[in-house]
Amino acid sequence: MSVGLKILSLAESLASFASARQTVLSRNVAHADTPGYRAQDLTPFSQTYQAMEASEDGLAFRPHATRAGHFDPSAEPSGAETIREASRGAVSPNGNDVSLEDQMVRASETRLQHELALGVWRKSLDILRAAITPPR
Repeated sequence: MSVGLKILSLAESLASFASARQTVLSRNVAHADTPGYRAQDLTPFSQTYQAMEASEDGLAFRPHATRAGHFDPSAEPSGAETIREASRGAVSPNGNDVSLEDQMVRASETRLQHELALGVWRKSLDILRAAITPPR
């Protein structure tokens, strides 16, 4: 339930991205011994979000910079929705390039992204509740 607040929309998008990425990473782990299987990953969230932002005529969330150098969008990690090959490990003799260690690191990063999204959502709702709660 989004009430039109851009920060809630952004948090919802990040949580959805983390869920989709976790699905792809778990598929990689499940195919760790499948001959010829190539590891996949999603494009980073920031790249996907920037594409959404461009297509929606700039209506997406943009943090406010309070001083020069405070916010540099080019320094942000990227975002994603399309599957791409993601081989960081060496290819095994059977042609499989899934590295379980790499997949676990990526899964941990994804968990942190999901927790961030839920934290932003939770705190935003706390602020809204505080604003509408009548004084006692």
